Amino acid sequence: MTSRKAALPSLLVSMLVCAAAPAAAELRHRQTLDGIRGVSLAYDAQLCGTWVATEGPTLSLYSPGGREILSIDSGFSSVRSLTVEEDGLLLADGWGRFRRIDRTGRPRDETFSLSDRIRDTEGLHRDADGSFLVVEDDPSRLLRLSPDGAVLMELWGDGFDPPMVEPQGVERDPYSGNILVVDDNEGRNALFELSPDGAVLSVTPLSEWGRDAEGVALQPETGTLFIGFDGGVRLSIFDWRPSGMSIDTPLDHGPACAYS
Repeated sequence: MTSRKAALPSLLVSMLVCAAAPAAAELRHRQTLDGIRGVSLAYDAQLCGTWVATEGPTLSLYSPGGREILSIDSGFSSVRSLTVEEDGLLLADGWGRFRRIDRTGRPRDETFSLSDRIRDTEGLHRDADGSFLVVEDDPSRLLRLSPDGAVLMELWGDGFDPPMVEPQGVERDPYSGNILVVDDNEGRNALFELSPDGAVLSVTPLSEWGRDAEGVALQPETGTLFIGFDGGVRLSIFDWRPSGMSIDTPLDHGPACAYS
């Protein structure tokens, strides 16, 4: 499988040739796994897999090709969103409570509040600098929080063009720097691609592959994108390329893992 590092020069040439045309992200469907309710997804470079939360206590890890690698008990009665950290996972129950566990499910600390500014956490992503991207749907907003929970950026969904009504999952592409957010059926059932400061770069409809998009995760080396759909209970796998580059130097994204 061709790595994204090798593909970047051709992507840049293509962008220069087509500079006058409106940019569009590329999303090519690879396969769909039925029976998996992926309400939150997070790519784990250390294990070369994507964690899937189903809004219950169990977390499962899938390879980029869709094979289940392992399953653990989170210790939470319900996991609404999750993200990967160096020493394990950070979980949110959607009611303001957070917990850190290791990759076997053992707790790393007590339940805590990440920030008094968030509660209805639908999507969570830890960035390379230790800050967090958070999406909530009541009200609809995208936030960036410092490691200690201070609000660094707050953008309201109805201020986007087009509006983002029900954001559910959030991810960062470390190569382009762009932010990926899925909007569910109460909104556009679409994948929003945003610049680092929140400008809308592209919106890709998802209804061809599933209803009620809930979670999103990216394996950066290969551009393998996972999207979880609540309607139909399915997990779809895509090849994805950004509409353009927002940064000059890729962000740190952990160990290389460019196989499926």
